[in-house]
Amino acid sequence: MRIAAASVRPVTLRFARPVRTAQGEFAERHSVLLGLRDAAGREGFGEAAPWPGFGTESADEATDRLRAVAARIEGANLASLQRAEEQLADAPAARAALAGALCDLQARTAAQPLAKYLASSVPASHGPPLGDVAVHALLVSQDPGSLRAEAARAVAAGFRALKLKLGAAPLAADVERARAARDGAGAAIALRGDANGAWDEAAAIAALEALAPFGFEYVEQPLPAGDTAGLATLRRRSPLRIAADESVATAEGAERVISSGAVDVVVLKPAMLGGPLRALAIAALARSSGMQVVFSHAFESAVGARHALHCAAAWGDAGAVHGLGTAGLFVQDLAEPVDGAHGLASVGVGPGIGVTP
Repeated sequence: MRIAAASVRPVTLRFARPVRTAQGEFAERHSVLLGLRDAAGREGFGEAAPWPGFGTESADEATDRLRAVAARIEGANLASLQRAEEQLADAPAARAALAGALCDLQARTAAQPLAKYLASSVPASHGPPLGDVAVHALLVSQDPGSLRAEAARAVAAGFRALKLKLGAAPLAADVERARAARDGAGAAIALRGDANGAWDEAAAIAALEALAPFGFEYVEQPLPAGDTAGLATLRRRSPLRIAADESVATAEGAERVISSGAVDVVVLKPAMLGGPLRALAIAALARSSGMQVVFSHAFESAVGARHALHCAAAWGDAGAVHGLGTAGLFVQDLAEPVDGAHGLASVGVGPGIGVTP
């Protein structure tokens, strides 16, 4: 395989509703689209999607790094592309774009869905690739009454897990929102919390104890990303299971969290980890340590979100529920988003990621 042309396109997408996390409120998403075309005219696409709090380079830095790569890879062969990817080790979002575009192009060349291509490349997956991937619903309402109704609608639509952002409001407000979500969902539905590193250890213990009566499956990132030792201590004291997200946003961080047994669950974003193959390798390491693996998007466009979807499908855990649905996230997406409207996202049978932006 040789690359005939490479293109780099900065992208700005407007959220349909502002995204509110402990890092702040966001109205727009800035990312970078990379396209690779071979001599036969086939194209593969990847996306660099930095996000605050995950330790990646900025969108502007990713753009500059990818433009430098694009300028020197025309005519490059596979070995040269792999070396270019290694040279982006300090720019994980840009690396994810290059690795993703290359995997997409190779899968399209093989006339395979990306999930099948990835599964054949990573034999240590959980099981055979999936045709449909279970996804959770993200609850966004702030008012408890609206949140209760939103949770009930999600359950009626077919979701079996719901996620609730925590830590951006006082604990009393989070408790009332958790109560409303549980009331709306009923007892049988998994409820997941995500604090995005908002608490210190004392606040986290208080919050987890206050939230325990609502039966959370786990609470994600209760402490700041770099506090691996604190997560390990918290895991021993917590009445709820602990998940890491920002703490496993880099390969080094993931290896540190896994080796120390700091959490029960790892939430892996291929966009932050340098691409789907690297994310799957980390997933295998986590599973060997007895940890649950969940894959998630990073508020990317349809390109990055579909890379994450195919990564979860390649992992092959039929019982897992992932954070992958992006339908309705943006006013206008680059292509057909990942639609998990009924709790399941179809991977599709088309080659590569299945869409062309």
